[in-house]
Amino acid sequence: MLSRCRINPNFQSNYLREDLEYFIPQMVNFMVFHQQLSDENLKQFVLKASSLDFFFAHLVYFQMKSLSQIITPHETVTINVVKKFLDYFVYQMAQNYAGNLLIATHILQMNLELSNLKEDNSDSDENSPKKSQLQAVYQGTTKQQSVKVNEAIQKYGTPDWLKYQNSHPYDNRVKNPKEIELQDYESIFNQEKKEKTIDTAFISNIQFWNDIMRICDELSKVQTKKTEALQACLQKMNKNLPASVYVPFVNNQVRNYAILKIVPKESKVFSTKMRSPFSLTLESYRPEIEGQSNHKFIEKKISRPITMSSYKLLQRTQSQLFIEDHSDMENRRTFSSTDALKQIQNEFQQIKFFQMAPQVHHPVTQGTSQFYHQQTQDENDDEQIDQQKLKPEISSAYSLEENVQAFSIDEQSSISQEKTGEGNWLTSKIGKNSFVQPNRGLVLTTQEHLEMKQAIFGENSLDQFERIKSQSIFSQLQTWNIVHLIIKTGDNLKQEQFALQLISQFDQIFKKEGLPLKLRYYEVLSMGPDCGIIEMIKNATTIDSLQKHLRKEYTQFKNFSDFFRSFFRHKIDQALDNYVQSLAAYGLVCYFLQVKDRHNGNILLDSEGHLIHIDFGFFLSIAPGKGVEFEKNFQEEENFRKLFFQGFKACQKHQKEILLLAEMMYTGHGTTLPCFSKGEQTLKELQLRFNPKVQSSAELYVHVQELIDKSLDNWRARWYDKFQYFAQGIFY
Repeated sequence: MLSRCRINPNFQSNYLREDLEYFIPQMVNFMVFHQQLSDENLKQFVLKASSLDFFFAHLVYFQMKSLSQIITPHETVTINVVKKFLDYFVYQMAQNYAGNLLIATHILQMNLELSNLKEDNSDSDENSPKKSQLQAVYQGTTKQQSVKVNEAIQKYGTPDWLKYQNSHPYDNRVKNPKEIELQDYESIFNQEKKEKTIDTAFISNIQFWNDIMRICDELSKVQTKKTEALQACLQKMNKNLPASVYVPFVNNQVRNYAILKIVPKESKVFSTKMRSPFSLTLESYRPEIEGQSNHKFIEKKISRPITMSSYKLLQRTQSQLFIEDHSDMENRRTFSSTDALKQIQNEFQQIKFFQMAPQVHHPVTQGTSQFYHQQTQDENDDEQIDQQKLKPEISSAYSLEENVQAFSIDEQSSISQEKTGEGNWLTSKIGKNSFVQPNRGLVLTTQEHLEMKQAIFGENSLDQFERIKSQSIFSQLQTWNIVHLIIKTGDNLKQEQFALQLISQFDQIFKKEGLPLKLRYYEVLSMGPDCGIIEMIKNATTIDSLQKHLRKEYTQFKNFSDFFRSFFRHKIDQALDNYVQSLAAYGLVCYFLQVKDRHNGNILLDSEGHLIHIDFGFFLSIAPGKGVEFEKNFQEEENFRKLFFQGFKACQKHQKEILLLAEMMYTGHGTTLPCFSKGEQTLKELQLRFNPKVQSSAELYVHVQELIDKSLDNWRARWYDKFQYFAQGIFY
């Protein structure tokens, strides 16, 4: 059955996922925790699939590495048999992909080989249009030296760049993409010359991300000037770039691009007492598309399904050696013998011992809200982030009225102004030329609107794109792009990754049913037991940060409704739709998944009016908090109720898709993920939320309205008396 399944994602299907790559977390968890790496057939299938698709192989590697240790509140347990299998996996993949550049071009090369094999006549005309088109984009899939060494490319982004610019004042921009030489990346932490034991094609991308994670770890030991230390390390990495490395997300605008350089000046450390997460900006391009006009043809080819059965024709020598070579029996015995089974059972007994100890629930991650915090004028640009100022207290319940209250849709709520140290009211940035218009709030001048947008949401992503591009020597490449990431170590991102996978599935359900419910799915990838990368959401700020700006710098707004209507005045109808549609979508997600720990530090508002939730440390069965709640009498309530009911029915219809992901993850992970701390009861309760005891659609409608009404009744008593404190800076 698995041999007929599609391995790779289809980039032409609006990201509706039915490929095996999507289920890698569940598959690897099942192999490790349920099968204990004893199922030879499943292992061989994963190895063969990995030999056909290096994207798949790298994701298997990172997922397996994430499970090589289990970090509990009491102890860190190393699963040695997983680490041994990982070494074996890397060795085999290195043999399989030896001599190739592992970027998107390699997948196209495989398609060409398959096309050639399917020709009736092996001596068919090599000048046929399709083949000539394909072969034009396969140049560079194997390692080759560029026509000439471009010294500007070597120096760009390194400590030597400024000196080079001064001595070469003419135009240093790259005009011919063939001048870019993509080789394997070499780690900056392994400088001593060692004899290469394996080919570096497969580990090129692994070494790049290992360096990034190690830098993040090392920054925790630096006491001062962490951003300077970070930028110095990134400049050092740039000496080994461009290279055949990429960001292992699924987004076609990210994963299929080769990394040219890191942009050190755009990176910044956001330190806590224990950790030093940082932002990372990368320049990238697509070498197979540069100079080509047949983009759609190439995109279609790269989305061609890769399956085990369809690729049986593909006679690749190294793959055959990898699959059929039984000479390395010592390695094979390591992963199939009784000794391995006994070893992993002993390690799991150790894990279970720690799980039996009393559990104190802590957030799985420290959150990423600081990356969306736009500083007000009275805040200094200190690298050491005060978490008490930046992140509000955990609320006692997840409540969407917190989202709605952020705009004070209830017109009776007001924003209290803050005083300066001298006891004077803070002066608003808005000038006297602004005026109030009925139902439209404060009407701003064009300049005031632009300044407010910059202050609240930061630099617009398009402006940032153009600014960085104008300073780049690669600006003339037609596929030039930038990627923004958050790098974290010291946090278990496996649960965050699982939460976003479930949210992605909800998003697919809404798309299948044609509902206007909007979820902003961002990618998270765990790259080790306690490290990983997170896609940064642009043009967005936390509700917490927004409130601080309105209290301190824009005091003319009586309430958040005033702000919303003033800021979005030219597109108010669309902004309200975006707000309500995203509110209903996240309301459904938070109800079904029982997402807790919702506060204004982990709810974002973007510049188009969407609400976006981040940081999913508490969901399913992990405390703290109760269920979903909503604000009473907020505008657009009727539309919200309608969307919520339609979304509920859609989720109920496709519930198996959500339940399957959860069941597969639980079967593998058991209670090693905090969200499954209640064991099988977690799955039973999830299924019950999809299936209330109703007999008809009419009864379901009543049930959904009662869910909303019950939430409404809880809101006023808890929040009315607290609102003044809330507005003064004590957040709940």
